[in-house]
Amino acid sequence: MLSALKKLHHDLGGLEASVIHIAGTKGKGTTATLLAKILEFNRKKTGLFTSPAVLSVEETIQINGKPIAPERLKKLLKKVLGLAAQMEKKISEFEALTLAALLYFQEEHCSFAVLECGWGGKNDATNIVENKVLTILTHVELEHTEVLGKTLAEITEHKLGICRPGVPLLTLATQPREVIEEIKKTRVAPLVGPSVEVGHHHPESAGLAVMAADMLGLSIDSVIHEELEKLVIPGRFEILKYGPHTLILEGAHTYDSISYFLEKLHEYELQNRLSSPQFGIHILKDKAKDLWKLFPRSKSVWVPLEDARAGMKPASLREETVEEILDRVARERKPLLFVFCGSFKLVAAVKKSL
Repeated sequence: MLSALKKLHHDLGGLEASVIHIAGTKGKGTTATLLAKILEFNRKKTGLFTSPAVLSVEETIQINGKPIAPERLKKLLKKVLGLAAQMEKKISEFEALTLAALLYFQEEHCSFAVLECGWGGKNDATNIVENKVLTILTHVELEHTEVLGKTLAEITEHKLGICRPGVPLLTLATQPREVIEEIKKTRVAPLVGPSVEVGHHHPESAGLAVMAADMLGLSIDSVIHEELEKLVIPGRFEILKYGPHTLILEGAHTYDSISYFLEKLHEYELQNRLSSPQFGIHILKDKAKDLWKLFPRSKSVWVPLEDARAGMKPASLREETVEEILDRVARERKPLLFVFCGSFKLVAAVKKSL
């Protein structure tokens, strides 16, 4: 299918921008967003393509932090789907969106394009681009095993499909041993990114973005660093005030990402002298079935979602809707810390309700 997508991409005009391509299990979106923002601060016209969307599909396609206009996206998708129909090629929604994003970046004459893979790498729609100047592999763990493979080695092989001979590969020293061994099989000698503290962003993701910026010859002065600290990425330790209460929205949905989030949450709770957190959680049916066990049962409720990928409520958890939770929290006089976690779809449901 990639050959057909490449033909479509070529016929749509290709992409002249320098591409930074990012694969991995977790941290892709944060790394991509931070790096795109650094490029923007360095006066580089930068396209950013990330997924999934939280509230609107337009969020996934941005230039210098501004989402694409709905009407512009409709026109681009019409052009993409029209050409696909002429070629008698049926493409998925994500593939059409990817082609539309690349066409948008080309039409707007972007200097750089930061692309986040969907699931894998080798067969991902974003892998149709060839003019890459840097590839990044964020943290890898078991996920989408029915598609990418049953082992870390198999999953990593898929994700390393974004690599190209002569193009630097940036990754983490903390990768599992199986991942490091798989990286060694590539023809690209990996460079290792540091951990960097930047606001509430994951230090590994921030470290990759900072090192990538350095490799691209970009500067990060104190003003840029301060702006990065203030940058809010939807659904990634997103802090909202709700009357006297504090809400935190987090889309983490793997063992490692949830475990790290809970550690960070505990630090935030202590630093700000907040009450012990309560949780509203939802794990989609295509994720690991026991992720809910990472949360304290006595302080957690299951939040139902109306979605084709919605998960099933664990028998030992009580159920409460987003609206019921927000109503209950609003009635409390004592300031509460309430956390919604486990899926970006849950994050979207909360933001819509708010």
